[in-house]
Amino acid sequence: MGRQYKRFTPKGSQYQRKTKRKHGQEIVKPLKKEDFEEMIRLCLMHRDDAKQGTNEYFRWYRNFVILIVGVNTGNRITTILEQIPRDYEGGEYTVTEHKTGKKQQYKLNDDVYQVIEDYINEFDFNRYEFMFPSFLGSSEALTREACWKMIKKLAKEANIKYQVGCHSLRKSYGRWIWDDTHDLLLVQQLLQHESAGTTMTYIGLEANDVDRFRSKIDHLPDY
Repeated sequence: MGRQYKRFTPKGSQYQRKTKRKHGQEIVKPLKKEDFEEMIRLCLMHRDDAKQGTNEYFRWYRNFVILIVGVNTGNRITTILEQIPRDYEGGEYTVTEHKTGKKQQYKLNDDVYQVIEDYINEFDFNRYEFMFPSFLGSSEALTREACWKMIKKLAKEANIKYQVGCHSLRKSYGRWIWDDTHDLLLVQQLLQHESAGTTMTYIGLEANDVDRFRSKIDHLPDY
């Protein structure tokens, strides 16, 4: 039997954190791409080592998809953990941010959507079931704290030495876009921040990052 459809009403919802401590907006770092790739490799290795249909198989498949969704949507983990298949139907992504109430609606990258669709089909989730339950067959969404523990455990296994947590996924989304484009305004808009200064701090942008970019500027004409 599927879960009873009930998610947070973001604005004016008397929102309470599900964890006692604020695990990471200030201290956790964006992931380096090679470290993220190692975490993905480990998830898939553990999934494929487990017997298909078991909770162990589901757990590692779920963890893999959470990571993929995190760095490809930039949503906060509280929003991701309460997502349902209806949010992704036809590759048209529609979600309201759990914390802020801000709405996002856009077409997902086809390859990213395929990963999500395969996962939904693998476990036959209906339109209104939580996509990331605590265990196979549960009607309860995975908690933020459980997700934080999963990411910390994976990071340790991947031999990551810097501080990471759930918020590293959202920070990585922003930082990697900046690395590719050097367009701070774009990153600010995608993260829905009020100021560019907030975005700079958020993605760990430092003076030497800007200086490295300046050293590559070459506007000499051909003459």
